[in-house]
Amino acid sequence: MVTIYRSRRPTTQTFSTGVTIPTHNFIADTWKQWIATNIALDQPPDGLVKVLSENGFSVDLARLEVETASIHPYVAAARSLVRQLHKKDWFFHLQRELEQTSCGPLVPRKSRLSSDEFLTEYYSQNRPVIITDVLSRWPAMSKWNREYFQSTAGSQLVEIQAGRNRDPRYEINSAQHKQMISFQEYVRLIYDAGQTNDYYMTANNSGVNEAALAALWQDVDFLPEYLAPEHRHGRSFFWMGPAGTVTPVHHDLTNNFMAQVIGRKLVKLISPAHLPLVYNDFHCYSAVDLNNIDCARYPLFKHVRIEEVVLEPGDLLFLPVGWWHHVTSLDVTVTLTFTNFRWNNDFTSFYKTYGVI
Repeated sequence: MVTIYRSRRPTTQTFSTGVTIPTHNFIADTWKQWIATNIALDQPPDGLVKVLSENGFSVDLARLEVETASIHPYVAAARSLVRQLHKKDWFFHLQRELEQTSCGPLVPRKSRLSSDEFLTEYYSQNRPVIITDVLSRWPAMSKWNREYFQSTAGSQLVEIQAGRNRDPRYEINSAQHKQMISFQEYVRLIYDAGQTNDYYMTANNSGVNEAALAALWQDVDFLPEYLAPEHRHGRSFFWMGPAGTVTPVHHDLTNNFMAQVIGRKLVKLISPAHLPLVYNDFHCYSAVDLNNIDCARYPLFKHVRIEEVVLEPGDLLFLPVGWWHHVTSLDVTVTLTFTNFRWNNDFTSFYKTYGVI
C-alpha cells in the first residue's frame, strides 16, 4: 500500500483584502496539492478525509474537497500519468526478473573482441563487458609510474578536485572543489597520502588538463577498432588519485570505456532496470550510499542486484549508458575514460531532467 503523502498544515490564510481566517474554514493550496497527489496515487478517500479531519478541517468540508478533487479533470489527467508510470515500473520489473534467470555474470570478461562482436553483443545490447587484452600494446602500461609522471609533466599546472571530505555532496558540487596545483606536487600527494577521498583528478578537470598532460597522452593508443580517434578531443578523460577515492553511485548519459592503467578499482554496477528502486533523488544520482546502505531509510533498495567487479591494470570496462555505478580506488590509480565511440553515442540531446529528479 502506498504511504499517504503528508503536508505541513498552514494555520491561517490571509486574503488580498487583508482578512485572516483559520484554515479549518477552507482548503489551502498546499492541502489541495496533497489531496490531488494522493488521489492520483489511488489512496482510499476515507483515509484522506481522516487525515484532514485530524489536522483541523471539518469532516464535511474534507469529504466535499476530496470528492470534488476525485472528479476534477486535472486530477484525472494526473491519474492517467501515474498509470503510465506504473506500466513503466512493470516493464522495469520484468527486466529485473529476466536478469535473475541468467546463469553467468552480468559483466563477463572477454578477450580479442572484434569490432563487430563488440557492437553486436554489447554496445547495441546495452550490456557491460571487460575486455582483457587490448591495453597491453599501450606504451603507458610499461612506462607510467611516479618517476615518469614527474619527469614528463611535473612542471605543468593541473586542476584537481580538493576538499571533498568536508562536503557530503562533493560530486554534485564538483565545480566548487576545483583547485590548481603543480602536477609534480599532486603526484607526490597521491603516492604519499595513504587512503583518502579528499582529492582526486577526475573527468570534470579534463578541460583544463588535456593540454597540460599532452605528453602523457602520447603513450596511449586510441583503440581504433572501437573508438574514433579523430574525435577524441573533449571526449577522452584522465582520472588520477590515491587509494580511497570514491565516485558515488550515479549513471552516465553516454556509453563509456574505462581503461585501467595503474592500480585497481572496485566497481559496483546496477542495471538500468533497477531505476524504480535506487532512489534517484537528483539528476543522475542516487540518494543511497553504497558503502553504507540504509535499508530502513531506503527499503526498496534491498531488492537491488549489485554486481561487483575489480578492474586490474590492463582491463578495459565497457560501461553502457544508463548503468548505475559506484567506484572505489583500492590503490593509487590512473584510469582513462573515453566516449568517442565509432557508433552513435548521443543520448544527452533528449535527456530532460538536468538538475531535477
